[in-house]
Amino acid sequence: MKRSAAPISDVIKNVFAQLESEANSSKEEMDSCWRELVGEKGFRHSRPASLKKKILSVRVDSSGWMHELTMQKRQLLKGLKRRFGKDRISELHFKIGELDG
Repeated sequence: MKRSAAPISDVIKNVFAQLESEANSSKEEMDSCWRELVGEKGFRHSRPASLKKKILSVRVDSSGWMHELTMQKRQLLKGLKRRFGKDRISELHFKIGELDG
């Protein structure tokens, strides 16, 4: 049985849909891990924002919370590395800004 070739537009749509799905599940997994590490109160004031070149950027809603999380940075990084592996996350970077979600 011979299969006909799918239009390239359908192939591209499927690839982007799959990438988006993987990104969303990865974001949910990262948020879940972060919530476990910082607790509910910490999660209300901070969220993982992006992961680029093994650096996890975390958005924090105030300088007070930035200071608090900076003091816990070593412990937080250890928990993230344990969950996601040293090859995925090697550093944490906190920045003040509006939280998503």
